[in-house]
Amino acid sequence: MKLTKSLPVIKERNCSASLVLDCRTQRKNATEFPLAMRFTIDRKFFYYVVGSTYTEKQFSDICNATKSASENYREQRMWRETIVPKYKNLLAELNKGSLFTYEMVRVAVTTGNTSLQKEDDRSFMSIWEKIIHNLKTNDGGTQFTTGQNYEYALKSFRKIMGYNAITGFNISVAEIQKWKDGMKHGVKGKGGKLTGKISDTTAGIYLRACRAVWNTCIREGFLKDVPYPFSNKKEKGLVSIPPSAKRRKCYLRVCQMTELYNLFISKQYPEHWGESYTASVHFSLGLFLVQYLCNGFNMADAARLKYDNYYFQNEGKAFRFNRKKTEKTSANGSEVIIPIIEPLQRILDEIAAPPTRDGYVFPQIFNGAETEEDRRKRTQQENKNVRERMDNVCHEVLQWDESIKPSGTWCRHSFATNLHNAGVEVDYISESMGHSTGEHAITHIYLDTYPLEKQMEYNSKLLDLNTEHSKREKLLAELAELSEDDLSQLLSKLKSSNNNLQSYV
Repeated sequence: MKLTKSLPVIKERNCSASLVLDCRTQRKNATEFPLAMRFTIDRKFFYYVVGSTYTEKQFSDICNATKSASENYREQRMWRETIVPKYKNLLAELNKGSLFTYEMVRVAVTTGNTSLQKEDDRSFMSIWEKIIHNLKTNDGGTQFTTGQNYEYALKSFRKIMGYNAITGFNISVAEIQKWKDGMKHGVKGKGGKLTGKISDTTAGIYLRACRAVWNTCIREGFLKDVPYPFSNKKEKGLVSIPPSAKRRKCYLRVCQMTELYNLFISKQYPEHWGESYTASVHFSLGLFLVQYLCNGFNMADAARLKYDNYYFQNEGKAFRFNRKKTEKTSANGSEVIIPIIEPLQRILDEIAAPPTRDGYVFPQIFNGAETEEDRRKRTQQENKNVRERMDNVCHEVLQWDESIKPSGTWCRHSFATNLHNAGVEVDYISESMGHSTGEHAITHIYLDTYPLEKQMEYNSKLLDLNTEHSKREKLLAELAELSEDDLSQLLSKLKSSNNNLQSYV
């Protein structure tokens, strides 16, 4: 049986701690090792001995003990109640509001001193770390993903520049440019292997994060006398930030979205897929269409969509939600009304949960996750599922061009582009996507700019279900749902009608 080597006991900001045996010894034939706390900060760790010695078997048995009457369980409880709280409290008090550094934790644990001279400890890098921490924890972690992007940017900076390349606020345009060049061309790591190279789009995201850190340092009184390093004017010779990739062509036309909808209705998937995978693809296809028909909202909005009072007050004809991405920055809270047109209702009938007051429409996305971090991970996984399965739908089933790679972003662009091409007012498109539209940002608080009937009319332009092909697909889908008895009766009636017609002729 495999022995348990560690018992995780503390998670505080960017530091985690586990009870382990410190097996680092030069003694030959050693069988017992001291109990230690292993602190890990940004992938660096150190040991601190906290208890008696145990064999590896004894340690494993104590970690796995579950019966309260056993000696092993009492030993485990002693660890948790007499050893762990001391270090948990120490970390909680250490450098409140900011992330830890390796040396900071090591000194605090070994000396028991948590008092820090914060003025002297502040640096460009510590402010970057603090911004990450605030983004990932403030307001219940609603900006966790943004914080994660800042964290990835910091990791890229340290990978290319070195972990201790910047001390204090000794940073200038030269360091930022060197980092940018490293992201574009890569740098040689161990063994001469090229590392750090990323796309211009990702580099742009990282550089904008760095620019935000720089601006924060200026606001807090640092870097005021240091030349600003960013500018896209070539003649200034400063760091230019690559523009975001244009996504105007990343959309599906109405006819293509209609073809996807008809496939969802007909369920004509390849037989070799198997029952389980087919069901998964069917759900993902439905979710993709829902994102499109629900005003192009993203997966995070789909996951949080509920059957609220507004839904029941409108007799199930519309959803209302606040767009997660901009609800903290929009004047009207990014409130969006989604008219439930007939095709959308048809999809909901198959893949959504039954309407219950304040219940999630798509509980499958969160799947019971309660913390913001777990919900974010579930949402990311669902986005990945949809992308991969839509790729198979588009290329294996519909034989579309390989350049078409639909994602949730395509749904949003398709919603806006298709309504615009159909002649729908730009104000309606902006409002329905959660954007502020001039005076509407204020008037929306007091009245509904577009009545639900008009919203139904506009959103009905998202699909073309009046073509002969669409009618045929709809008829086939309806026939597929009939029982054998119903089909027999229908065929008998058709045969009888045909005989009567021939007799008349």
